[in-house]
Amino acid sequence: MLSRWSALIVFCTPLLFQRAEQVLAEVAQALQKGDAARLASFFAPQVEIYLGSVPRLYSSLQGRFVLQEFFQSHSPRSFTLLHKGRSEDLIYAIGSYVSQQGRWDVSFFMRFQGDRYLIEQLRFEPVKE
Repeated sequence: MLSRWSALIVFCTPLLFQRAEQVLAEVAQALQKGDAARLASFFAPQVEIYLGSVPRLYSSLQGRFVLQEFFQSHSPRSFTLLHKGRSEDLIYAIGSYVSQQGRWDVSFFMRFQGDRYLIEQLRFEPVKE
């Protein structure tokens, strides 16, 4: 017979997996639209953002403005989620962001904090063609 804790783990694990899939889809949609405000709503209080140079640590509000400026300069044509994975309380994804100005490989890492997944690291690495 399952203990109460085992039953809770068995019951909650599929819910966390389903929530992770939903969050990944919402983040991908925000990247597709270049929606900095929506993307920033998933930021941890401190988020590391890498825009093709040195990674910098920002507050979630600062990160929002950094991305807003990036999206204004590099309006999205498309974003395609290429790979995603999960390990315990961490989810990650890799995708391709295309704008008029070029293409970037994008990766982000999210950790389950409190009651939801939050982006701790977001990387845009330019692809040299």
